[in-house]
Amino acid sequence: MVLLALAGISALLGGHFRLGALRLAAGLLAGAGLGTLLLALLGGRLRRRVRILLVAGLALVVAAALTVPAVLATRPDRLERAASATLAPLSEGEAVHSAPDGQGPVLVRRADGTAQLVSAEAGVEEVEAAPEDVLALSADGTRLVQVTDELTRVSERGGGSAPVEVPGTPLALAGDVLVVRACEAGTCRLSGVDLGAPDQPLWTVSDAEQTRGPDPVGTELPAGDGAATGLLDAVAATGVLPEVPLRFDPDQGWLQIDPATGFAVGRVLAPADAECRIAATPAPSDPQALQQRGPQVLTVCAGEDGELSATAHEDGQVLWESAPSPAGDWTVRLDAGRVLATGTEEGTTTEGEILASERQSAWEAPGGQGVDQAEAFTARLGIDGTRMVVTNASGQMVAYDTATGAHLWTLPLDSPDAEVRGGLGASTVVVLDEIRREHPLDPRGLRRLRVVDADDGTVTAELFTAEELTELRPLSGGRALISTEQQAVLLGG
Repeated sequence: MVLLALAGISALLGGHFRLGALRLAAGLLAGAGLGTLLLALLGGRLRRRVRILLVAGLALVVAAALTVPAVLATRPDRLERAASATLAPLSEGEAVHSAPDGQGPVLVRRADGTAQLVSAEAGVEEVEAAPEDVLALSADGTRLVQVTDELTRVSERGGGSAPVEVPGTPLALAGDVLVVRACEAGTCRLSGVDLGAPDQPLWTVSDAEQTRGPDPVGTELPAGDGAATGLLDAVAATGVLPEVPLRFDPDQGWLQIDPATGFAVGRVLAPADAECRIAATPAPSDPQALQQRGPQVLTVCAGEDGELSATAHEDGQVLWESAPSPAGDWTVRLDAGRVLATGTEEGTTTEGEILASERQSAWEAPGGQGVDQAEAFTARLGIDGTRMVVTNASGQMVAYDTATGAHLWTLPLDSPDAEVRGGLGASTVVVLDEIRREHPLDPRGLRRLRVVDADDGTVTAELFTAEELTELRPLSGGRALISTEQQAVLLGG
């Protein structure tokens, strides 16, 4: 009876102080107490050896029943058990890229210049590459493009056909047509090459020797920086070769060209002498549309006093134009058919954000009046052209449309004061929130890791871990690459 009483006391104290040792001791004491009680009840009716076996068996079964299920129920998840692929850990500065539509493998560029393709279907594939090579995925994720010494090599993923090598530097890959620029003896030309029949170009046009490249999508850049972007700088930064070919003519300015013919499409996108940023981005998401619109070309130009003017084009035609923004010192991000500017307005020292979008011509704060009535934000996990993801005082993770402030989706956190870490990128949210210990056997330092499709709030991967996570890299298609000091794993999708 003493052992059973001690078991009860241990269970009560363990539950009150959340001490796992006392909870386990309660199970062991209960088993020993019941075994001792059985021994007293049997008396001398059985042989001593049989009594000892029965008592020991009962004690073991009871102790196991009271401890093992509880231990198993609170055991943290292991990353590798939920992973669709496992690879060496990520180091700071190593790049991870994925195609915008969420299809195809993940491209990992290591610090030493080597590369890997990672997917749930094929696992980890090593890519032979020199540190100076530029590697990128096609916009649909079906091809790998490698640029070496002005030679472009295009490989179809899955080994459907032999790699195709084309002289020149790639500008875009639209379907099976690769648009390249090649110079020889001071003469430069643009060509469209059908990858199914690469020996004879579909078209060739002359190009100026002086040129520059577009800007990387979704990257924060100084608005008034007049420095020319290299032809492949955006491709190297994003790891994706765009499907819309953009050409800079020093006499006319920026033009969109038809990949099938090489002719300019529509009007001049931005004048040659203006300080403009330009990029082809996916169109803003429209849940009511029966069919998603094609890519849009965004330009944002800085005036003499730092005022910004943004324009969106589709097939060379203007979709919308913004009014000039307040003058100031701005950085800009072109993403999802919208322009997000961060900086200080002239005459102030307070940093803020303004947005240009299809909603209205005037620049406005992200979310506009739509988030004015929302509950106070406690943290912001990220913002892009489509949505902002925040946490609020009610212990929720909430997404709002960046332009309209419309509520998109909500997911619960463990508690309003839970420590939250994470980020938004490639239309995916990775969030790590602290879990309160409610039971004695709950591990200390337990956190919930979730990978969320930012388009609709679908949780594509969820696990509870006590491991120290060093890198959280969101990827398109509701995927993420998560790294510890020992390994990196691909989750979600």
